[in-house]
Amino acid sequence: MLEVYSPSGCEEGLAQLLAQQMAGLGFSVVRDQVGNVIGGVGEQGPRILLCGHMDTVPGDIPVRLEGDFLYGRGAVDAKSALAAMLLGCDLARKRGVAPFRGTVVGVVGEETSSTGIKSLIGRNGSFDLAVFGEPSGANQLIIGYKGSLKTQVTCLTSGGHSASPWLSKNSLEEVFEFWKELRQSLLQNNSIRKFNVLTGCVTGIQGGQPGNNIPQKATLDIDLRVPPEIRPEQVIDNVVNFLRKYERSHEGVRLAIEFTDQCPAFVGLSNSLAVQVFRWAIKKTIGGRVELLKKTGTSDMNLFAQVHDVPMIAYGPGDSTLDHTENERIHIREYLGSIEVYAKAIERIAVLYRDNQLQPIPLVE
Repeated sequence: MLEVYSPSGCEEGLAQLLAQQMAGLGFSVVRDQVGNVIGGVGEQGPRILLCGHMDTVPGDIPVRLEGDFLYGRGAVDAKSALAAMLLGCDLARKRGVAPFRGTVVGVVGEETSSTGIKSLIGRNGSFDLAVFGEPSGANQLIIGYKGSLKTQVTCLTSGGHSASPWLSKNSLEEVFEFWKELRQSLLQNNSIRKFNVLTGCVTGIQGGQPGNNIPQKATLDIDLRVPPEIRPEQVIDNVVNFLRKYERSHEGVRLAIEFTDQCPAFVGLSNSLAVQVFRWAIKKTIGGRVELLKKTGTSDMNLFAQVHDVPMIAYGPGDSTLDHTENERIHIREYLGSIEVYAKAIERIAVLYRDNQLQPIPLVE
């Protein structure tokens, strides 16, 4: 999987490989209209969703094995988790401890528009438990993510000749000045733990043209990360109010703002069925203390949770501090251990449904 370069929008090669591997393991395989790969096994028992993403950020990394580490783009985020999900589900099926219905999905576009998970949500299926493949570390579980609010600010000024910059306002300089004051006003905090505070950064800028013109138009892309305690609507109101105030106090500067995409935060229960079965599986496989994490990033789990009220977590091997870096690598032992964790957790929930006569959620078609 690492040898197939699959940045967002270019997942087809990996999708074909994944579909081939699923079919070879005996899964029923379908492709949906946006390119997701969906594999299913089992006809009875609880319905378990194992969802990972096929896309990565851009930037190919030569695949190589050095000692106990395997390097490559997606080794951490998050091809190792997707591969472990598939193999863990297959292992649980082959052992046959108790019946279950497993659905393993490789979605597209997680790093950009979340097209894949939006399509999956729209299929009207229902599940009893959902797991999202993200790097948590083999002995940790993710129960929460911050939300995100993608924002675009456009600054307009009169422009002029670059030989006389004192005569005209520069839209590039002004939009950066706006960002500096916005950050100081709304994003300034001294908390060590950043999960419960509003954070953000600039992710892109467009403006200017060749020649000796002072830029008349500049656009700044800002990624705000929203904690569960704050509603996205409240953040929008605060940012818009700040923008209007800034505009009034800066003559010759016109500002426009667009909120291009938003995703609410999500925090699951610390004692949910998903946490219980994976905590049990980790202790049986790896041992030691199992830590529950709340991450400052955002994942497809956030969107899924807005539609499906079922126990869910994110889990997968890998050190998340290596996400999106040139040093993505996975420890082979950790990867193999996570396969066994997936298998044991699936077996655990299947046994609980069988022995305690739990009934799967009614299927809605």
